Amino acid sequence: MSKQGQRERQRARRARREHGRRQAAAAASRPKKRKARAAVGLLATLAILFLGVLGTSVRDEAADEQPATATTETSAPTGASPPPPPCPAPDGSSGRRTVFDRAPEMCIDVAKSYRARFVTTAGVFIATLDPVRSPLAVNNFVFLARYHFYDGLPFHRVVPGFYAQSGAPEGPAVGPGYTFPDDPLPERGEYREGSLVMAHERPDDNGSQFVIWLSPDAAEFDPVFPLFGQVVQGLEVLQRIGADGGTPEDPSPTTRHVIERLEIIESP
Repeated sequence: MSKQGQRERQRARRARREHGRRQAAAAASRPKKRKARAAVGLLATLAILFLGVLGTSVRDEAADEQPATATTETSAPTGASPPPPPCPAPDGSSGRRTVFDRAPEMCIDVAKSYRARFVTTAGVFIATLDPVRSPLAVNNFVFLARYHFYDGLPFHRVVPGFYAQSGAPEGPAVGPGYTFPDDPLPERGEYREGSLVMAHERPDDNGSQFVIWLSPDAAEFDPVFPLFGQVVQGLEVLQRIGADGGTPEDPSPTTRHVIERLEIIESP
């Protein structure tokens, strides 16, 4: 072999050796890069988890602090109880008011006569109120009516031939913001068609809601609700309201009749 051929073989061998070293170096470096990428990924994951836990901790601490602050404010002494609300003007000139801090004091004169004139979308009916037998209920009813509490409220529960119920404000509230105890309950047989009674779920828990009996057999009902008035004019209007009622299972009326205006007529 000529010297030229020998030199070419040597260069080829050196080239192969150099290529092999480069491949080995590249192969050796690949695991390190994967390990580096894995390490970076792990650190990123830990960072995200840490931030998430930190955020949760901050929210938890804020949540823990908030009830503590609320509890402290709630449990702080409030001082004397609020004074009773002022009695409304007898002529009906007081502005509308639907929420009160406590029950009213006695705003009526039990020696006088009171009638309630209901102007409804079904017509007008009139009820006499009995402040002698039920001074608490009549005082409350007159007080709320003169503050126009009932104006615009519907008969929201009605069952034909049974009852019509009203006095529940629209929205989350279910009453005027207070309750008051029962007057003496009537004897069995004193309820009649057109009787006004306070509506409550338990004794001594009256508010603003009332029921008017629509049944001719009302005298047979158990006397569990305070009786404070009697419809004396416009029973046919009540029957129109009752005709649009629901069922005992679902007393939501098919047509909601509304108390457009409730007037109190006071006389000596």
